[in-house]
Amino acid sequence: MLVRRLVDHAAQDPSAKPFHRALRFDLELRLTSDGTVAGTGLETLVFPDAAGRQRGAEHVVPAVVRTVGVAPNLAADDVQYVLGWADADSKPRRVEQCHQAFVDLTRRWADSPEGRDDPIARAVSLFFNSGESNRLVQDPAVASKQRVLITVEGTPAYRAPSVPSFWAAEVARRKGGGREGLCLVCGAVGPLLDTLPGKVPARLVPGASNDAALVSVNERVFGYDLTTQLDCSPICVTCGEGLSAGLVRVLSSQDTTSFGGQDSRLAWWVTEPVERNPMKLILDADPRQVTELIRAVRSGRRSSTVDSAKFCALTVGGNVARVMVRDWLEMPLSAVEENVAAWFGDLEMVTLHPEEPSAHSLERLVRVTGRWLRAEKRYAFVGAKGADRPNGVQRDLLRAALRGIPLPPSLLTHLLHRVRTDGRLDTPRAALIHLALMRSPFTSEKSMPGLDPTNTTPAYVAGRLFAALDAVQHDAFEGKLNTTYANRFFSGAVTNPRSALIAGRKLADAWLRKFRGRRAGAGVNHRRELDELFGLLDAGTGIPHHAAPAEQALFLLGYHHQRAHRFATLRRRADDRASSEATAADHTTDTATTPASTAEEIPA
Repeated sequence: MLVRRLVDHAAQDPSAKPFHRALRFDLELRLTSDGTVAGTGLETLVFPDAAGRQRGAEHVVPAVVRTVGVAPNLAADDVQYVLGWADADSKPRRVEQCHQAFVDLTRRWADSPEGRDDPIARAVSLFFNSGESNRLVQDPAVASKQRVLITVEGTPAYRAPSVPSFWAAEVARRKGGGREGLCLVCGAVGPLLDTLPGKVPARLVPGASNDAALVSVNERVFGYDLTTQLDCSPICVTCGEGLSAGLVRVLSSQDTTSFGGQDSRLAWWVTEPVERNPMKLILDADPRQVTELIRAVRSGRRSSTVDSAKFCALTVGGNVARVMVRDWLEMPLSAVEENVAAWFGDLEMVTLHPEEPSAHSLERLVRVTGRWLRAEKRYAFVGAKGADRPNGVQRDLLRAALRGIPLPPSLLTHLLHRVRTDGRLDTPRAALIHLALMRSPFTSEKSMPGLDPTNTTPAYVAGRLFAALDAVQHDAFEGKLNTTYANRFFSGAVTNPRSALIAGRKLADAWLRKFRGRRAGAGVNHRRELDELFGLLDAGTGIPHHAAPAEQALFLLGYHHQRAHRFATLRRRADDRASSEATAADHTTDTATTPASTAEEIPA
């Protein structure tokens, strides 16, 4: 269960302090051991970071979820709480209440059994009790919600030894509400929380505009059986803190991924140490490691840890101040490895050029679903305005990879639209189309990663034929073209191949007549190939038209396979020619210059 796993994950960090969170502070209030102001009192903590941005100092301080009410934190808080300073945008009456609540909390801290013998607690309390706080003159440039860190003789007050125990009791008093019951997480009877004590920073939750809470029911209409707060999700104080801390810990760890413009962040972890993390393979797509995983899965030779460890993955998004759990996965690591191996198997695709990677990373797959910028020869950046990339594509791809399920039909439809609009079909896009077809419940025949001469499906043959016609024109004019056959007909041919292929058949006669002399053999080969492909269509159902999405995908695969096959053939011929010339050079003593190679240029 998700909550139990998060609580267990938080328990793995013994150094974590309960009911603390990381906050940035702009100002420091310096005090002496007798509670008087040291120096000028307030000093700035804002300095440029490594990127040159002005940032405050980050400290992990006592803090709880703050809603519309007055709720002071201990030893460090906003200016309105610590000093009672109001600005033009704040309400003086509320600021006065905030300041009084902070002073009262400090006095109770100093008078508590934990704080009586704590010199830092006494010093902060003396600062308010002696009237020393009135000596500070309000700075008009300081906003009421800027945070102030209190230090005593240079030591942050929140590091006082009495803070953890006193603050834990204070949070339990505030959040407990006096109820006792059975905690659904640990199964023990004890004090129950009304609200969770911690929030997740907005920067960790895509879509959240404020720090967000995982569970929050403040109106009866939102709760089960018209209940509010945590009545429908009873959680004890200890587990509530662990839940908040564990959620922040997993979302802020290195094992997370989130791309700009996407609606979710995914975090993952494994319950036991393992040698190989399948998520790293999805993100990095290292060819050697992918091959090792596939070999290990197919051979069944895996360590016992793989069978006993559990893989956990949490996907969250945000809405203002709420955390939305978009997906939660917990399954044996062995099952995840099998799904990831199948993922790379279904993504396998013949490349157009030998330098292309054989496996595709998640980032590359997400990127190619966006708009192709022809003038800049690249895809629009992830998260850029006008990129026309689904904001949930990262989540959809990860779910398909980890769970071994099909892609959403809408994703294939979007990708087909982008290919038609951009006029670009590269290897990663072809791999995604292949993945969608391999997992589609509506296609019985599964396509191969490379050219399949036995596949006589009309849409697939039509794609091959379109690529063959484009190759005829390219070779006939030796690549010297302003507008190619593909430039003119590609977009329409994907949805209705008939008109493009009929036009291409008429144009091909003129193109083939250009093959004369030493190039006559190439013309004969092109004509033979066209006749064979047109024969497959004529003998079957004829040239297809009005293609459905699955047929459009098959057309594009046929087009990609035919192009990749042609480029590979050209490279092989060039290599054979170079090898023959090298062999001839080894057997001659003639020092004359070797004639230049006439190998055809491979189109980009």
